Amino acid sequence: PPPALLLLPLLLLCPRSASAPMTLRGPSVRGWSAGRRLLSAPPRATPPPASATLASVFSRREVVLASAFGMGTGLLAPHRRALSSLRGGGGRSEGTARAEAATMETGKPVAPISLGGPPLPSMPLGHRYGDPAAPVQVDVHLDFTCPFSKKMFITLHEQVIPYLNEKHPGKVLITEFNQVQPWHPASTLVHEAALAVEMLKGGSAAAYERFAKAVFDNQQEFMDDVLYEKSRKEVYSRLCGLAVECGAIDPDEEGKMMSLLTVKELDKPYEERKEHNGGNAITSLLKLYIKQSRKAGLHVSPTVYVNGLEDGGVSSGFSKEQWIEHLSPLL
Repeated sequence: PPPALLLLPLLLLCPRSASAPMTLRGPSVRGWSAGRRLLSAPPRATPPPASATLASVFSRREVVLASAFGMGTGLLAPHRRALSSLRGGGGRSEGTARAEAATMETGKPVAPISLGGPPLPSMPLGHRYGDPAAPVQVDVHLDFTCPFSKKMFITLHEQVIPYLNEKHPGKVLITEFNQVQPWHPASTLVHEAALAVEMLKGGSAAAYERFAKAVFDNQQEFMDDVLYEKSRKEVYSRLCGLAVECGAIDPDEEGKMMSLLTVKELDKPYEERKEHNGGNAITSLLKLYIKQSRKAGLHVSPTVYVNGLEDGGVSSGFSKEQWIEHLSPLL
């Protein structure tokens, strides 16, 4: 028989829910997140306990099955929670620990890097709230100058995310992306400021979240008519002050944030500048977010994706109850 058929008995030991389309008040989306996510464990100096060995066997089997039958290992996500309990961890699950780490600190900020071609992100773009290995992946593209994005952000962060973390831990990852809308002139400036905060705080999603909330709370300051007679420098200065006021950065970091936002080579005479349109230290990073949106054909905010596909059934005016009802088939 074909080699793949010899592995069929293993499937009996590992029942799973297949990825299937389902409707969430709109076009069909995937039941499980797409993509290959492989379990990995750090090398151990001492022989692992029996439970860890068993978990490792199941992890390797997941990869073998996926390769033999041409399916993504993401389809086997329902069994990972059982594997984490085999690995140990006491009262705090491995998923909970990962969720806390992802929400608070990534250790370092994402940065553009070249691999011989156009710049690429040093790690996946986005600001994550939840377990990175969650089977349900919700991507939210928001613009700081969009009133509809403000509605969605406030509902998600004040009600939906806390509810999901309490009632469905490890089940949903919400990732937010910077969606610049160039017909709002201040959009680029505010997104640059938010990324500068995250960069200053070592990739902290918590610092980014705090600053984002402050911007949305003061959104009226960054509307087209209010800023019509203000300079770019004045807008940056206000954004740096707001970052201090909300506690996203320390007072002694305000000058560093302003330096990140200042256009390059202004300290040189005009004739000595190598480039006159090079932007600031954040420009190249923001370009990656814009490129990602353009490649996806994403035009406006807010736009929501569920497990890799656009979810046209979501409304910016959703209440917490509507969000939970909408996602309930996946929970």
